[in-house]
Amino acid sequence: MKKTISVVGLGFIGLPLSLSFCEKGLQVIGIDVDHRKIEQLLQGQTSVHEDYQGETLSSILQRHLQSGRFTPTSSWQDTRASQAFIVTVGIPVSLDGELNTAPLFHAMEDLGQAIKPGDLVLIRSTLVPGMMEKELIPRLKAKSGMEPGVDFHVAYAAERVAEGRAMYEFQTLDIVLGGYTESCAQAAKELLGELTSGQLHITTLSVAEAVKVVENAQRDVNIALAQQLARYSEARNMNVYELIRMANTHPRVHLLEPGIGVGGYCIPNAYHYLNASLDDENAMPLFRLARQINAYVPNYLMDRMAGELTDIGKSIANSHVAVLGLGMKDGSNDTRNSPAVDCTELLISYGAKVKAYDPTVTEMLPYQVESLEECLTGADAILVGTWQPEFSNVDWAKALRQCKPDVVLVDLKDRLTPYVAPYPSEVKNG
Repeated sequence: MKKTISVVGLGFIGLPLSLSFCEKGLQVIGIDVDHRKIEQLLQGQTSVHEDYQGETLSSILQRHLQSGRFTPTSSWQDTRASQAFIVTVGIPVSLDGELNTAPLFHAMEDLGQAIKPGDLVLIRSTLVPGMMEKELIPRLKAKSGMEPGVDFHVAYAAERVAEGRAMYEFQTLDIVLGGYTESCAQAAKELLGELTSGQLHITTLSVAEAVKVVENAQRDVNIALAQQLARYSEARNMNVYELIRMANTHPRVHLLEPGIGVGGYCIPNAYHYLNASLDDENAMPLFRLARQINAYVPNYLMDRMAGELTDIGKSIANSHVAVLGLGMKDGSNDTRNSPAVDCTELLISYGAKVKAYDPTVTEMLPYQVESLEECLTGADAILVGTWQPEFSNVDWAKALRQCKPDVVLVDLKDRLTPYVAPYPSEVKNG
């Protein structure tokens, strides 16, 4: 049994994973190149927002720091006691679809110099399918001077968790894993069996790499379908949510509801990971089209907002627009690929005066304000971007009196609709 492990990368995935192993009684050394992040973690502070069994992630972090079970560090020398290394370093994707593999490749080269005979290297990052054997394992071999599958174990098992529920899902979800050799897979299975109560499914290395990407691409397609139904409903003057609710009464229909776009680190990048694994960039037109549809949604909605303002004699330029919530999804403080942020930046490019309020996002973006009152006062239009838990406790009938009487509202889930009238039906169906 592996009792001391190292987790490489302490972000939205790596930190909850580290603390999940701590909850299971393992000693965990967390390593990250960001020295500022390590200093914050050593002080018991983190920007990762999550609750687990009634306890905040910060509280769990502090508890395992005090017990000595969790040790954050930037020094690979501190990982010498580890028998297993779990990598969570991601592959960022630029706006034009270019993959930045440098952080992951650098981590693998550093890791190759740190591992010892008999160690397990388990990659949990989302990868371009085929990258394990083409890029990562060769780097480990070159830097370690050892033979993978003989001198040390290498395996792959992508994380499948949702941010905000990571600690719970790390310990309950099924895991699909593949090993470089059968013994590599068994070593990974032994370690992961200490973490999750879910089933462990062993498959080939190539299938294991592709599973997570395909899961995310499938969701991208489903969300694009919801957006197309929204456009159809608008053209037919129907309520898209009623249409979807009625269609979902069939037991084999599971349509999603449209939102303001697709956010986060996983779903928007899935097509790009798949595409990078193929020589023919036109091989997957369905996935490509779904990505294009979802990426355009913020543009569509903000154009509709501009149109609604024009209809009441106002211009989007110089209008005060209040944006409520900036996270990439409801309840999240992660702004990576956030459609709410995309909408906000589009509004600014149109000349709007934007004030955004999000009580969970602590990074304080340039247009972010510290109070709901400051955000709403004098607003000509409101965008409900991300619904944060604190918003459910607001007296909206009172709060919205601070806006202009003819305020335009874009609220796709109808949370503020009862307090604002008239409501632009075309935007609602978007």
